[in-house]
Amino acid sequence: MAQPLYVAFVWHMHQPYYRDLATGGCALPWVRLHAVKDYLDMVERLSRFPAIHQTFNLVPSLLDQLEEYLPPASRSDAFLDLSRKPAASLSGEEQRFLLRWFFLAHIERMIRPSPRYHDLLAKRGLEVRGEDWPRIQKRFHAQDYLDLQVWFNLSWIDPWLRRQEPGLAALEQKGAHFTEEEKGRVLDHQLALMARVIPAYREAARRGQVELTTSPYYHPILPLLCDSRAALSALPHLPLPARLFRHPDDARWQLGEALRRHQAAFGAPAAGVWPSEGSVSEETIQLAIEAGVRWVATDEAILWRTLKSARAPSQLYRPHLLRRKGGQTAIVFRDRELSDVIGFVYSQWDPATAVGDFLNRLGAIHQQFRSASQPALVTVILDGENAWEFYPNDGHEFLERLYGALAADERFRCVTVSEFLASHPVEQAESLPDLASGSWIDGNFATWIGHPEKNAAWALLAQARETLAPLRRDDPATVQAWRSLGIAEGSDWMWWFGDTHFSAQAEEFDQLFRTHLANVYRLAGLEPPAELQQPIRRRAAEAPHGPTGMLHPTIDGRETSYYEWLYAGRIDLTQQYAAIQRSEQCLHRLAYGFDETHHYFRLDLDRAVLSRVTAWAIELTLAEEVEVRIAPAPGAPPGEWKGTSGVFPIHAELRPAESETTAASRELRCALGRLLELAVPRHSLPLKPGEKLRLIVTLRAGKDVLERYPAEGAFELSASPADLEAQAWPV
Repeated sequence: MAQPLYVAFVWHMHQPYYRDLATGGCALPWVRLHAVKDYLDMVERLSRFPAIHQTFNLVPSLLDQLEEYLPPASRSDAFLDLSRKPAASLSGEEQRFLLRWFFLAHIERMIRPSPRYHDLLAKRGLEVRGEDWPRIQKRFHAQDYLDLQVWFNLSWIDPWLRRQEPGLAALEQKGAHFTEEEKGRVLDHQLALMARVIPAYREAARRGQVELTTSPYYHPILPLLCDSRAALSALPHLPLPARLFRHPDDARWQLGEALRRHQAAFGAPAAGVWPSEGSVSEETIQLAIEAGVRWVATDEAILWRTLKSARAPSQLYRPHLLRRKGGQTAIVFRDRELSDVIGFVYSQWDPATAVGDFLNRLGAIHQQFRSASQPALVTVILDGENAWEFYPNDGHEFLERLYGALAADERFRCVTVSEFLASHPVEQAESLPDLASGSWIDGNFATWIGHPEKNAAWALLAQARETLAPLRRDDPATVQAWRSLGIAEGSDWMWWFGDTHFSAQAEEFDQLFRTHLANVYRLAGLEPPAELQQPIRRRAAEAPHGPTGMLHPTIDGRETSYYEWLYAGRIDLTQQYAAIQRSEQCLHRLAYGFDETHHYFRLDLDRAVLSRVTAWAIELTLAEEVEVRIAPAPGAPPGEWKGTSGVFPIHAELRPAESETTAASRELRCALGRLLELAVPRHSLPLKPGEKLRLIVTLRAGKDVLERYPAEGAFELSASPADLEAQAWPV
């Protein structure tokens, strides 16, 4: 029988350090919520599959925060404080906070399955502008806020875990009209689950089923701490900050302190390290060897850049040796395709189909190594927390099927990285040459440096570091200032600057980064620079937000129900300012979407402004070949409409190229009341599969263009059900 294919899963668990060291406050809830949704169930689930051995990478900044929620510290966070407050006692500002932030959950997977939670979201709406809040708050009553407090916290508890607790299962079944006592039960259970997290990992490691590893303490990009110029290795022309950061001692401290923290938490040293974001360089490898690290891991892109070769299974599917001055360490390389299909693809598949596909991929690799003299190791490394909210039931069925299938298949053996290295040592192997510098994202560091916002943040970080330089790191009077600097060196702050990633809380991350930097000065007895009071992020025009589900609106010129346009894509036209000759804006927002038969469009507009436009017409240019023209019906009365929501008589026609009248034009449905709604038959638009819908919206007065959106070019909009898989509620 052929030797098995060894598979090493490495699940990376981390959060940036959110708590303000100066005040003790914590603005964001993600340590608590991911603890009850991901950290505990991921390790406890393995007890049913003793043959499945895995590696878990736990970042020290996460361990610290988990323990801070528990006695004796028993610290809270802003979301937990407002969850605990009686709903009837919430101030108007606190109510608005709940309505803004307590829907931060995946709509399809975490909100829609709970009818009451989904009703509350529909009642609020997907997107809210500042001027909408008073009107929206009038819709909500004390019981609504109480149910929202419960559902936000209940939905973040992993379904598998909450159904093991009869009290929580009963609340889920009840669904609505919760009491304050029941809310307290949910919040108490969250903390009870959090208390089980670190002991569960200790126990799994004790029984030999998991290996526990670490990352640099506050999750910094070590090569960039050593020298900002490391970014030029992969991208020679990348713009760098005006003030470079070159402090290898900080990188050494982040790694050394992480190893000490890990030993204290788990009673055993960490043999392996996942450098934050898989970021490596020759300088950081030397630091790992000095610290006694037995193995490190990074992405396969680093291997190909190091070897200057194309992808080769014989090189990827084995550990390598890094023999350097003063010692050596092993290195394993992440299979990008296998890791990414779990992280980003299988969530949209049926679990059985996804597991079958994964095993087929492993089977193909096994076949390649049937006659190899040395066994192959496939290393699958990915985030162990953020992927699962995109899966049905938080990934439970997928993981159960995956582990069961792997345990039953003699072709595969799931091991920890250290188990494989112990059985198949690399000490006598040929060493890799100088390691290319880069990360798991495209093999470079552009995610964290190079954009003007990221570079501005690095310059502020370098300035704070230079201020601390004369002060001893081990001086009790300045140890917290140095700790705040270490927190600010974390990778997550730079991640959210620039335009490569989106978060609903990007402004909060900006504020937190500047708070940590200001604390460097305050905790050292110095005055923070004034520029730390100014946001680093630049406010930009809002990007189009794509549809998240099928639409089935009633075309009647009014919002028939909260659900009607809930899953529409949206563009704020007030941020796409495109006036050519006007002093007041008529068209404010565009919503769009589709079902199997029609494309739907909704324009929120100022009726009073439109009524003052002589011979007005609204034109939607679609797919560059089709135009819908909407204008007053012949004989429609001039002047303002009576009332606020009356339907105005209009005429709408579809104008395909070289044809004035078609069957499709007769199938158009359009209504203008408080808003404009339009349904266009799908068959009237010549779109190929996967092609985007190119849209231009124009308001005319006779032949004159008053407003055009966008100012140049066209919006490119999602146009098919397949596009919905790419849309996700950002958390």
